[in-house]
Amino acid sequence: MRSAQSSWSRRYVATVSMCVGLLSVIVWQAGLHTSEEGAAFAVQQTGDEPTRAEPRTRPTSGDASGKVLTEAEWDRVDASVARALTWLSKQQGEDGAFPSIDSGQPGVTSLCVMAFMAHGHLPGEGQYGRKLDKALEFVLTCQKQNGLISLSAPDGPTINRTVSQEIGVTSAYNHAISALALAEIYGMSRGARSDRLKQAITTAMEATLQMQRWPKDQEADRGGWRYVNPFDQWDSDLSVTGWNLMFLRSSRNAGFTVPEEAIENAVAYVRRSFSDEHNVFEYIISPADTRSRAMAGAGVLALAHAGLHNSDEAKQSGDWLLRQSFNVYNHNEPFDQVVWVHDRYHYALFNACQGMYQLGDKYWEQFFPPVARMLLEKQQPDGSWPAESHVNDAKYGNAYTTALVVLSLGASNQILPIFQR
Repeated sequence: MRSAQSSWSRRYVATVSMCVGLLSVIVWQAGLHTSEEGAAFAVQQTGDEPTRAEPRTRPTSGDASGKVLTEAEWDRVDASVARALTWLSKQQGEDGAFPSIDSGQPGVTSLCVMAFMAHGHLPGEGQYGRKLDKALEFVLTCQKQNGLISLSAPDGPTINRTVSQEIGVTSAYNHAISALALAEIYGMSRGARSDRLKQAITTAMEATLQMQRWPKDQEADRGGWRYVNPFDQWDSDLSVTGWNLMFLRSSRNAGFTVPEEAIENAVAYVRRSFSDEHNVFEYIISPADTRSRAMAGAGVLALAHAGLHNSDEAKQSGDWLLRQSFNVYNHNEPFDQVVWVHDRYHYALFNACQGMYQLGDKYWEQFFPPVARMLLEKQQPDGSWPAESHVNDAKYGNAYTTALVVLSLGASNQILPIFQR
């Protein structure tokens, strides 16, 4: 078994893989690509309407994971993603944000940016370049003096934990998701933009590491993250921890120095989140049942970031996910939870698709085909997917859910370094 330290160090090569993945996009834009294998997309230099199916969602030639669908099915997935990105592009506001409530920003906008990037579209380049530039600017303007990236969080030199529950929860997600998006963009940037991103990521990381070190009431929560505001007896959860761990990994990929202790403590927390009773990762370390399909996938993905793809916990969670079903669209599975249902359908799709692709083999082969076919069936005529049915996530709108679905359908194309196997 590889150590977390050595595997994280080796992840520096992900940026090289990213460049290879994006090279086909650049060549297409230059009008020089003539073969089918590795094709990304052909673009117009002006306007926002696609001229053909855009970046291929299927893996590159020779990758066995691409055989889970037929060529005709992959073509339909490509067309579906192209329609979704066209729809998303038309929803963008004048300020650069993609639509959601204020407390969901800039997290929702950052997810939308990554949805475009995951299919080969970059800020400042090609078909959606200007729109992504505006979105990036919006994200950057949301960062506070204390490093937090959250539109609604209070400003000031230090992080103010005396905030409402809504601001405390959403600021934690907004920060981690947006910091991840900035780190992914940084690896593809040069010049003045690169310098500005570097400063934003540096201050964001300082905030992230500070929040990880906040006192924990329970030793089991050491190494994880939770909300900005003190909430209950649990000071870490797997959901927020997963996003922060992705940010740290992405930052290290991009050349930033990330303390090894922070990574090791986070990975140790993730492993403690595995439930021996239910044989799956759970939301918090608690005697209560906090299972969800999203956390099963998040745990697998988090361990993959640490090089622990084949750990017993990851495989057992993968087996558990194979026993679940996503066939009832937008249904949140309650399991044995009476007071509060943790499952969120679209968030579960995103985490499960990424996690099962990391596991590969039977996990991807059995999981992805029915999910992809169901998602194409449920796509709305305008190219979007409906808002989340869970009361807590419905308010973020369907730019949020559409971005999650686009990221899910692109799990195997390996363009974004953070999701590379």
